[in-house]
Amino acid sequence: MANTLKGIGILGSGAWGTALACCLNKKENITLWSNEKQTVLNINKYRHNKIFLPKIKIPSNVFATNNLEDLKNCKFIFICIPSQFVKKIIIKFKEIYKKEMIFLNCSKGIEHNSQLLISDLIKKILPKAKLAILSGPSFAIEVAKKKPTAVTVASKNQNDAKKLAKLINSKIFRCYYSNDIIGVQFGGIIKNILAIASGIVEGQNLGLNARAALISRGLVEMKRIGVAYGAKEFTFNGLSGLGDLMLTCNANLSRNFTTGLLIGKGKKIKQIIKFKKTVSEGVLNSKTIFKLSRKKKIEMPVCEAVYKILYKRNKIKETIEKILSRDIKKET
Repeated sequence: MANTLKGIGILGSGAWGTALACCLNKKENITLWSNEKQTVLNINKYRHNKIFLPKIKIPSNVFATNNLEDLKNCKFIFICIPSQFVKKIIIKFKEIYKKEMIFLNCSKGIEHNSQLLISDLIKKILPKAKLAILSGPSFAIEVAKKKPTAVTVASKNQNDAKKLAKLINSKIFRCYYSNDIIGVQFGGIIKNILAIASGIVEGQNLGLNARAALISRGLVEMKRIGVAYGAKEFTFNGLSGLGDLMLTCNANLSRNFTTGLLIGKGKKIKQIIKFKKTVSEGVLNSKTIFKLSRKKKIEMPVCEAVYKILYKRNKIKETIEKILSRDIKKET
């Protein structure tokens, strides 16, 4: 007789994966997969993730492992690894995959080589997988410290979305559900690119007016590309769109904002990447979104500017002047 699946498995022991393990500690037993042996040792022996989330005590019912096999009996699989590594890990996970499992992608990005949303990437590897997306304004450190947070869980299967929302929801971690998995993902992708732009504005001391204009027009760009690829426009007015955009563009806790801040102050992107322990998804995603926007002839001046500053070495002041000198048009 087959074993009944139970418990939660988390792929990725970075700040976000660890924070969710802490947030979910009263729900079920949690198995946290890590690629780093030292992280597994630190969590299991000392109950801390010294590299990615220091000073946060990890609950005793969280078991860390380097072995994917330890997740083979988990009912819920949370994906919390950088988007560019999802394909590699899911291909390995396929060996222990069971059709009863429900995947919840918590990574905010798009696979560069294939230009696929993470949901489409997973479906390509596991065509029959039950899949949902979690996104919204949620800094890992605040989630781990039990600060009030609200997120969106999206799935084409509303029963799965409700089931996951109920599993995650608590007095300090509020979940809403949606069926727009495309819109929820595009919100998380575009806000990271716009956060880099916002950091550049801050680094250049351009003021709060400029930042407000950038966020407002950035939201328009988010809606344009999202709708063009099948999203529902109203999704971007919610937590996974405007909510996450407001948070990420206005705080030093944002990896993408701080990346932009350093660029605005004259640092080179290669230097920044070399010395950062964590991944700024918006850097590579800016290149992918530039390609996707060109495919459908979508006007995205702010996101395009970020791409050209990062990859074409365009000068910041000249890029800003070019955006501001465009023809006057009706606001849309």
